[in-house]
Amino acid sequence: MMKVLFDTADITLIRQYKDMFAFEGVTTNPALIRKAGIVENTFKKFQDIRKEIGSDRSLHMQVVSHDADEMVREAMWMCEKVDREISVKIPVTPDGMRAMKELKKKGVSVTATTVVTQMQALLALELNVDYIAPYYDQMCDIGINGDELINLLAQTIEKERLQTKILSANIKNMEQYRRVCLAGSHMITLNPQLLEEALKMPQIGKAVKFFDDAWMEMHGSTRLCELES
Repeated sequence: MMKVLFDTADITLIRQYKDMFAFEGVTTNPALIRKAGIVENTFKKFQDIRKEIGSDRSLHMQVVSHDADEMVREAMWMCEKVDREISVKIPVTPDGMRAMKELKKKGVSVTATTVVTQMQALLALELNVDYIAPYYDQMCDIGINGDELINLLAQTIEKERLQTKILSANIKNMEQYRRVCLAGSHMITLNPQLLEEALKMPQIGKAVKFFDDAWMEMHGSTRLCELES
């Protein structure tokens, strides 16, 4: 079964949905940090997120530099300021490849991110990264078959018995959710509000009302726990 991660740095949103949905962790990036209004005490806010989601869930944080050495330095800084269990998101660029290779040597969990081509995905997979994040919506926008890329990764990982997890990202709607699931993605990261919206289809409300009407006809406003045994 495909696992869900919340794509947000907003702790209020995490608190709102963590008791509603089963989720495996939280992914963030600079754009999500900006959206959450985190300007000061950044690492304190991420420490709070870690406490909120617990140590058994993954927390993904992204570097901001483009230079390999600086990416490694930022990654180690994040591990020191939050915890060693975070997975550091590194863009799959030439310098990003160098940084990921070095971080794996240091025993740091790595999420290969901003993946939009098969070559990016396969090159990152060769580094035995912990997660690969194909940007599904962006692939659709530029005419790349995201389903095919994810399926290729899934087959390669299974054939080679690798531990890397496919973390489909940049998911904008439930149809994309369905497609990456069918393609073989192990995980998906999205705004949890999309999940709530999926539970608000008119047909669901109609079905609930049908049963409400039946109960009202039999018992009126009497609640089930108020019935005599």
